[in-house]
Amino acid sequence: MAINKGTITINKLFEQLKQGEVAPVYLVLGEESYFLNPIKEAFMGLIASEQASFNIGQYDMKTTPLAQATDDAMSIPFFGERRLVIIKNPIFLTGEKTKGKIEHDTASFADYLQNPLSSTVLVIFAPYKKLDERKKIVKQLKKSAVIVDNSVMNEFAVRNYFANKVTEAGLTIDRAALDLILERTDANLQLMMNELPKLKVAVSEQKKITEKIVDAVVTQTLEQNIFRLVDIVLAKNVPAALRVYHDLLTQKIEPLSINSILISQFRLLLQTQILRKHGYAQGNIAAVLKTHPYRVKLAMQKANHFSRQDLKEAYLGLAEIEEKLKSSRQDPELMFQLFMLEFSRRKNVS
Repeated sequence: MAINKGTITINKLFEQLKQGEVAPVYLVLGEESYFLNPIKEAFMGLIASEQASFNIGQYDMKTTPLAQATDDAMSIPFFGERRLVIIKNPIFLTGEKTKGKIEHDTASFADYLQNPLSSTVLVIFAPYKKLDERKKIVKQLKKSAVIVDNSVMNEFAVRNYFANKVTEAGLTIDRAALDLILERTDANLQLMMNELPKLKVAVSEQKKITEKIVDAVVTQTLEQNIFRLVDIVLAKNVPAALRVYHDLLTQKIEPLSINSILISQFRLLLQTQILRKHGYAQGNIAAVLKTHPYRVKLAMQKANHFSRQDLKEAYLGLAEIEEKLKSSRQDPELMFQLFMLEFSRRKNVS
């Protein structure tokens, strides 16, 4: 059955493949990592297991010339109806420059796309937000392929998807627990789904995931621990800031790493505050800063409570520490202490 070209959802793809509606060329475009393996498995299910070794070819463009994948796509299947060719990391579709010496013959590939073999299912996994629309190969691919939208899900969609998976597992989850797991994972669906099996084990006979259970099971990342330190720094709570900083050092975290993440957090707060003042909405800010929308949401909430001057002074003070960390052997803990003492003396400015 002929498939109309255009953009389809992942659910629509699964539905079509299950019904035997298969196109000769697919472009899986987007950065949502969670669905990559299920999509791949769905395509591999088109080939009988006993034929997989000689009718499935997988090519990583970081290590393999495109010509090899093109040649494979042009080959007829062995003892079967279909041949599956999977292309990963097609960097030649983007504007990114590569350092490797591998050359990709996009001209021959474009020729194939104009007249693809009906017995071959060619799937290109492009884990990028967008492609370089100026390139001829991109234009040809978009004409020839069914595009599967694998964009990163927004917070609302992630909430609903995870809550539905919890329900499918025979469990319930309260609002506070869902909020906390979103916070601990930065609303990363892959990370959230990785935590679900642990949460299943941890729940009581009531089969309810509570905030307390999430707090015990889902660990904070280094960035989240340091994000907590940002709050303490801005509150100018010197004893608490020094205590948290010392705890991070005892965990064998390098002072330069701590300081770099602190700087990046303050930079995000400053940029978010400035862009918001210029009328940018959350989604626009995320696009401009190339940051996950959920992180921008948290930054917007936090930046509302602090002055531009305080954010700027903290950023500059930490930048000075970073310079000293790279150029001297001064005690990092002492430098942070001096920074906190000086910063805490500054008057709050609206």
